[in-house]
Amino acid sequence: MNNSIDETMFNRLRSEIHRRFGIMLPITKKSLLASGLQRRMHSLGMIHLDEYNKVLFGNEENDEREFVLLLDAMTSYTTKFFRHSQQFEFLAQTALPELIKIHGAGISRTLNVWSAGCATGEDSYTIAMVLREFAQHYPGIQFKSQILATDISAPILEFARNAVYEMEKIQSIPDTLKKKYLLKSKDRRKSLAKVIPELRAMVNFRQLDFMVPAFGLREKMDIIFCRNILSYFDRDTQERLVNKLCANMIPGGYLFAGPSESLRSLATPLTPLAPSVYRLSHF
Repeated sequence: MNNSIDETMFNRLRSEIHRRFGIMLPITKKSLLASGLQRRMHSLGMIHLDEYNKVLFGNEENDEREFVLLLDAMTSYTTKFFRHSQQFEFLAQTALPELIKIHGAGISRTLNVWSAGCATGEDSYTIAMVLREFAQHYPGIQFKSQILATDISAPILEFARNAVYEMEKIQSIPDTLKKKYLLKSKDRRKSLAKVIPELRAMVNFRQLDFMVPAFGLREKMDIIFCRNILSYFDRDTQERLVNKLCANMIPGGYLFAGPSESLRSLATPLTPLAPSVYRLSHF
């Protein structure tokens, strides 16, 4: 298969992806979709697009899973540890002290954090490092926190749970934290590092589709990280999704979005505080 699809096929697939996941692919993403198709067909040992069409549209029981796998194949999981580091500085210096002061979060009760759209886990484990470091400000007191990390992709979640990263991927972690929270592979031929068990235990990975009517979370969240996710959705879906996130936050909770994702034009109960940082304004 060459790296192109005709307009009819593109429109059919993007319509179906929008219906299932709320993701609207502009015409500029045509080559991205074609690349995803190519990867999936290669994985399945297929040459002709007609064969793959039968997998996508020929079996109601299997096509849901295959569309998720296609989405995996075409989605860019470009992320790194401590990406947009100023947001983690805001988390440690402003958000956490405020949540302790107003709600006793982490002290009198557990602090609840949600890494929504966690991809391969870099954001989630970065949050865990920041929380562990912050807890050192309270010696003698057990700082209680838990992190929920969700993504639609089961294979990507499995990667995140394994928490094994190439050395190149961890270069953005400060050296002092690398020594504390990562273990280098004993096999010198492998340039790999694994997140320590204590940090992995802080994160609960779970599969979740943003398009379901209700997320089914047991706890209201103090903090939600949903970064570089909203840009995949059309404006109406963005607004619905952000309001669903807000419905799962405590009053005064914090939402961290991606730097290119302004929420100011959306009708939400959020107040902007800093670049791509918002607070739920219902007290």
